Amino acid sequence: MEQLVNELIKYFLQEASHPVIDIPTNYVNKREFLRGLINVREAKQLPNEIIEKENELLKLELEQKEIIDINTFENKFSIWQGDITTIKCDAIVNPTKNNLLGCFTPNHNCVSNKIHTYAGISLRLKCKEITKGAPIETCKVILTDSYNLPCDKIIHVAKDEIEELNEDILLLIEKLYTNVMEMAKKNSIRTICLPNINVASEFKEDVARVTINTLKKYINDEEFDKIVFNVFTLDDYNIYSKLF
Repeated sequence: MEQLVNELIKYFLQEASHPVIDIPTNYVNKREFLRGLINVREAKQLPNEIIEKENELLKLELEQKEIIDINTFENKFSIWQGDITTIKCDAIVNPTKNNLLGCFTPNHNCVSNKIHTYAGISLRLKCKEITKGAPIETCKVILTDSYNLPCDKIIHVAKDEIEELNEDILLLIEKLYTNVMEMAKKNSIRTICLPNINVASEFKEDVARVTINTLKKYINDEEFDKIVFNVFTLDDYNIYSKLF
């Protein structure tokens, strides 16, 4: 694995003509360094050999992770605090910016960054191909393969940053989750994992209430076997669990 990381770091440093910098010697730090290089990279084509090396690395890493099978959740609807990139199901959901290209902040721990990191570069390239570089409408949903993730598909949904909260924003959140679930039904996705929208503390309860009320409409829908709602923090878990 370290050899793959070394070769990928060498390629991406040369590709972007980065100045001479100190490359970490510790493997964990070296891997994070590579992640940052890929996070900031624009969605442009690269040699198949490099894609294959990254795919090999991500598959080896996946073998070392604890994969959560969605069918092990006892109830049809569950709230779960965990890593969405480790869940095996028909589809996970990626709330992302309107260009669908994911987060470009190096090593950022948001859902979109992690999904793109562990799916691989091919996902960003596919999203660029779908949008042709133009932003898509807020709440529009796009379905792609999952590449190197344990789920089968990814449902991407365009969202805006939430800096204030009003009735219109709450209606958009309801529309966002509704569009995701309807896309899932349309594509015979029976098991799905959706993350909560990250908002400021003062907005969390209102956003959670709209989210839970929207998803509750699908609990008795026979077209779904398991719906897992993925939260970031213990605070999120407590808020959503209380409302549910």
